[in-house]
Amino acid sequence: MGLFHDLYESIELGHFNWPFRNSHPVHPATVHHPLTFLSTAYTLDTVYGLTANYRHVRFLAGLAPFLPQISQLAFASHVLGVLTAIPSMTSGTAEFWELYKKDGINHKDKKLTNPGASGDEVIKKSVTIGAVHGVLNTVAFGVSGYAWYSRMGRPAFAPGRLGIWLSVLTLPGVALSAALGGELVYGKGIGVQRMGGARNEKVAGLKEHGAKAD
Repeated sequence: MGLFHDLYESIELGHFNWPFRNSHPVHPATVHHPLTFLSTAYTLDTVYGLTANYRHVRFLAGLAPFLPQISQLAFASHVLGVLTAIPSMTSGTAEFWELYKKDGINHKDKKLTNPGASGDEVIKKSVTIGAVHGVLNTVAFGVSGYAWYSRMGRPAFAPGRLGIWLSVLTLPGVALSAALGGELVYGKGIGVQRMGGARNEKVAGLKEHGAKAD
């Protein structure tokens, strides 16, 4: 139990002191690769579907000879997206669990990070946003997992009609998930311990705002 707890604290939440001291969860540092690969995969599938079905359109006609390369690059992006999403999803789940337990990641400096709202209000909203964020990411993981499985053995790893539609519908979901993740960090201060110069500037700004309001 002690070893598992230590691994959980260090690998998932980033609470480790060697080889250097880390003061924040690791999840924000793991999201960029899956977001990039998955967005690329869904975009390329969308381009593939448009080009394959509307190649008579002038600006799409020039892409028609490159359909095999587009589908191959999309397939590689799906595979890389799934692989890089694993550490992102596991660390994100750990961070969400700490938030759900209420006295976790968003407990410190709630009033400072979210002036005008109670700690319970901030946590409730953050849990809701985090849940939607996680569901959207899980859907994307499943869609790309299906793409990996279904396109194996197909010429140039070409997507079928269902695969194309899944990518078209998932692309805006990934964009929304990224926006919600940004809201958790920058809007709600999840995983962010306000300290040092940045904290002092925020305190001064809040005091100045309060003085003007009076």
